[in-house]
Amino acid sequence: MKNSLKLIALLIAAVMTLAMFAACQSGSSNTTTASETTGAATTTGKETEKETETDPVTTEEVTTEEVTTEEVTTEEVKKERYDVYKWTFDDASDLGWVSSNVTEITSGEDGTMHLLVKGGDPNITTKKIPGKINCEDVEYIVMRVKNKTDAYTAQLFINTSTSPGPTEQYSYKFDYEYADEDDEWEIIEIDTLDINGWDGILRDLRLDYTDGSSGECIVDYIALQTEDKSKAGAVDTETEADPRAGKQVLFKYDFTQLTADDLFLGAKSEEYPEDIDKSTRWKFSGGISDAYVENGHFVAVIGAEDPFMASPVMTEAFDCEAVSAIVIKICNKTETPMGQFFFVSGGMSDYSGTAQVRFTTEHYGADNDIWEEVVINPFDSSNWYGELTSIRIDPTEARDGLILLDYCELYG
Repeated sequence: MKNSLKLIALLIAAVMTLAMFAACQSGSSNTTTASETTGAATTTGKETEKETETDPVTTEEVTTEEVTTEEVTTEEVKKERYDVYKWTFDDASDLGWVSSNVTEITSGEDGTMHLLVKGGDPNITTKKIPGKINCEDVEYIVMRVKNKTDAYTAQLFINTSTSPGPTEQYSYKFDYEYADEDDEWEIIEIDTLDINGWDGILRDLRLDYTDGSSGECIVDYIALQTEDKSKAGAVDTETEADPRAGKQVLFKYDFTQLTADDLFLGAKSEEYPEDIDKSTRWKFSGGISDAYVENGHFVAVIGAEDPFMASPVMTEAFDCEAVSAIVIKICNKTETPMGQFFFVSGGMSDYSGTAQVRFTTEHYGADNDIWEEVVINPFDSSNWYGELTSIRIDPTEARDGLILLDYCELYG
């Protein structure tokens, strides 16, 4: 019995020893697996951390390279500007621009143009474009100005062979940064692609330098610029041949022979009395307050804005193609040299801003006594075609003063 009990005890002890050994083996195996698993996770974590640390550096390097490349590219793309023509205002005797409304123009000792506002709607106009300038050769209009008026807004009007002006349609509005109390220079840059009608041959420019009614604007320069070096100074300055050369007078309006019966002042078509044959009378706008012949000259008294005199219907038919020049003999005693020649031809029923040519007198002012012949090339207007039926002369853009006229001749 005792031997049996000892055997059973030995068997139980052996089984327990085997169980413990098995448990130890199992525990060792599980620990190794856990350790390996933990080690794998840690390694993966370190690799991820390393990649995270490396990525910003890589990104920053790429970004830096991109910025550097962009800066270099921008620098390479930026082109130098060249002047097609530039008004520097260094010649005090001829600034190249004149007052076209309520502006007193003077020259500064430092080569600047001073514009003093003398009333509402002040503006200046090029006296004469110094040669033939193709609009396609001009990419920018740049001016350095100091605006000391009481307003910020300005407007540039153009007049070209294909876009007759000045009209709102062919203009560009811009703003100054400074006005009145600030004494700062600034550069105004206008991209000509933004100007409607910038095409053809440039005839003249009008600058409404402020929409204020007081103050002064100082202009250092106005430049017509391009990025194409080959077009620098691309102004055809060759003197155009006199369109009268080899031609003869086809028709002449002799103003010195006009009488009161030939004139109708302040006239509009609907105001003609029934007993007046308007086809035989010159029609005057309200801008001409009086008109008469004195000392052998026709005198038009300018009394308001938009003065003009329109001819009666022509008694002789003229093909526009046969007329090479319009010549007006004039003595301008107003404060602006600017005038306009209008006409009715082809299928037109009345005068239009698209059928006109601007002109400039060399001499003007209240004390002016110099007579001159203004020669107008009618082909400067794209509408000069068909049969000419009547003409209109806007002798000045001033609102007061005197205009003396002797004749208007058609050469061909």
